[in-house]
Amino acid sequence: MAGWWRASPLLGLYRPALVAAGVGLLFSLVGAAAVARWEDRVNRIEFENAAETEAIVMQNGMSEYISRLVALRTLFESTNEAITRSEFETFSARLFERHPGMLRIAWLPRVNREERAKYEAAAITDGVSGYRVKSLMGDAFAVAPQSDEYYPVFYSTQPKTSPVYGMDYASVPERRTVLERARDNDRVASLRMHLYEPKEGSRLPDVLVALPVYAKGTSRDTVADRRRNLAGFVVGVFDLPLLIQSIRVTTGASPAVSVNVYPPFTGQIVSLAEALPDYSSAATAPQSMRDVARALHWSGSLKIGDTDWQVRAMPTAGGSLETAYDRSAAVLIVGMLLTLSLATYLMLASRSSRRLSLANRRVLELAQTDILTGLPNRAFFLARLDEMNKALKASGSTFSILILDLDRFKNVNDSLGHGAGDVLLRQVAQRLKSALRATDVLARLGGDEFAIILEGCEDQRACATELAGRIARLVAEPFLLPGHRVEIGTSIGIAIAPDHGSDQEQLLRKADLALYRSKSAGRDCFTVYDEAMSAELEARSTLEGDLRDAIARCQLEVHYQPFVDANSGARRGFEALVRWRHPTRGLIPPDQFIPLAEETGLIVPLGEFVLRRACADAATWPSDLMVAVNLSPIQFKEAELFGMICAALADSGLPPQRLEIEITESVLLERGVENHAFMERLKSVGIELALDDFGTGYSSLSYLTAFPFDKIKIDKCFIRNLTHQPRSSAIIAAIVTLARGLDMSVTAEGVETFEEFEALKALGVNFAQGYLFGRPQLVARIEFDAPVQPSQLDAA
Repeated sequence: MAGWWRASPLLGLYRPALVAAGVGLLFSLVGAAAVARWEDRVNRIEFENAAETEAIVMQNGMSEYISRLVALRTLFESTNEAITRSEFETFSARLFERHPGMLRIAWLPRVNREERAKYEAAAITDGVSGYRVKSLMGDAFAVAPQSDEYYPVFYSTQPKTSPVYGMDYASVPERRTVLERARDNDRVASLRMHLYEPKEGSRLPDVLVALPVYAKGTSRDTVADRRRNLAGFVVGVFDLPLLIQSIRVTTGASPAVSVNVYPPFTGQIVSLAEALPDYSSAATAPQSMRDVARALHWSGSLKIGDTDWQVRAMPTAGGSLETAYDRSAAVLIVGMLLTLSLATYLMLASRSSRRLSLANRRVLELAQTDILTGLPNRAFFLARLDEMNKALKASGSTFSILILDLDRFKNVNDSLGHGAGDVLLRQVAQRLKSALRATDVLARLGGDEFAIILEGCEDQRACATELAGRIARLVAEPFLLPGHRVEIGTSIGIAIAPDHGSDQEQLLRKADLALYRSKSAGRDCFTVYDEAMSAELEARSTLEGDLRDAIARCQLEVHYQPFVDANSGARRGFEALVRWRHPTRGLIPPDQFIPLAEETGLIVPLGEFVLRRACADAATWPSDLMVAVNLSPIQFKEAELFGMICAALADSGLPPQRLEIEITESVLLERGVENHAFMERLKSVGIELALDDFGTGYSSLSYLTAFPFDKIKIDKCFIRNLTHQPRSSAIIAAIVTLARGLDMSVTAEGVETFEEFEALKALGVNFAQGYLFGRPQLVARIEFDAPVQPSQLDAA
């Protein structure tokens, strides 16, 4: 008892300290527990936000792949003519050039019983050896039995030796089902399946995506319409793991979130609990759904066409989103300084939460921002245009869109490199922004194409044209690049809502038509859409289709116009000139279809046809007669041009010394080094080269010394003025003197009168060509044995 009483004062003395220690310990424990619970909650929110962002990015990436397949479908539906195998392969390769997740693409035409043999023969003609419509029987193919309808693989990005060519998708029940879904619903349908030719070392199925293609201009309102008007299917096969991984790498996915993608629920998969993922971003993450469900996770879906893959996300082990309870441990250690520690922690946590929110916002901004220029990209522009259309319908607020395409930008890229082109694009973006108001929308659609949404004007047409004029003047001013000063221009197309349409597709199409008119008008100008442009486009599309048919059906003719020795009057050869004999419109002159052929690229097969026909015809002429063939500047961009010329000579048996290639001066403006090397190759085999239409356009004396020409052809505009304008005689005399000094011959084109011929002989011209000596005609009408008599010259 005595000891107790002696200790009692001490207890009383230390009671506040003990109480404070107890209360402090209690507060420390309660605070630590509270902070631990709070940490769990904050980490869950941060994790769910990050997981949702990852899911959005994956879905956007998947939508990008699907949209490229839709673009391929549009190619088939936009023309009345069949798409060729080379067009399909070229377009597909460009669409998915940097999209590694796409394994292969195929075109499945709808083939009935009567068409089967024709398709098989066409594929063999295209180089697919042994092509047959086949059914998949187990793991092997067999020739498909007779059926009312087939959906064989006709075009594919697979090598032509692949056995999948001809595989009838209608013979595989699960594939036929997905085709029928796509057809009846007029939407993208998908299927998880194993390929007939699986990837080496792969154990996972791939994803087949099918898009229905309907005949152009037909109805698809009802299921019956869709079944009747179906033309075929565009089919793509995705390597799902590679596709998702490429999306995550490209978009800079967060390493703190692990993502598993599981197959969709189907009749073959009774329970997903034990299902393994088709894709897992982390090999150490839980694999089955049951394992994932035992820990913190986020659930969502990845839509591919009409099917949903299941997405499960988890914090990466050891990552920043895994709860570590370090803050609650700090609170427990701090103890009596609980209030201060908690306030500091909340301040830091608030800042951390704000940083996460800003990071998420930045991710969304990057998804709608062009990285090169910092401008909004196509996705942002289309979203904003959709909002404007909704506002137009709701409140009637009008707006305009301007589509801009830079003129001569390709020349900068080709001559100075893509780095200089990127610098130029950034400078153009800055100038465009300086011309706009804060309320206007400026976006880069891609390449050298920009777009503007202009709103808030009482007179939209006046505002849009005034802005277009200002922009054209701004862009026309010189740009200073490192070590260079360049000048470009811009072509602008304008569409106004609601005058030219009230939906996104209409406005963009009409603005593009106006842009095309600006480019056709000589570039560096602007055009407001009018209804006549649609009619012109339709007429142009019709003429293009007819020209494509004419080339395929050999409706083109090669006529020949003679050129003669100016001194003796004897024929020295013929120039090959193409003519188009249209089945309904008759003979169409070259100036109506040659420019169209150059714009559409049809000049390449057209030029090859003319060269081969001319060589074949000339091989039957007397050996002292030459044949001259014109080459388009577009043909010079083809890598196989030299091989084609040599093949035409070899196939016809025509000696190279009897072939003369005529080249216009515009060819010499671009790719000078490459074109010079090409011309030297032509000279090395004995082909003669002539500079056509000399004296017009971009004539430069440097061309005559820099390029190995044998002949100069004086343009007919000088010949027409020869007898009544002394200046024309002086120019021709100067050209003849220059040619003699360079050891070149001279041909005068467009000679129509005897007086002109006599004057040209007096000036020293070597050869003459024109109606005086004969009009262009078919080879069958040429009398090679009949000499050109002076009396005939007078009568011509």
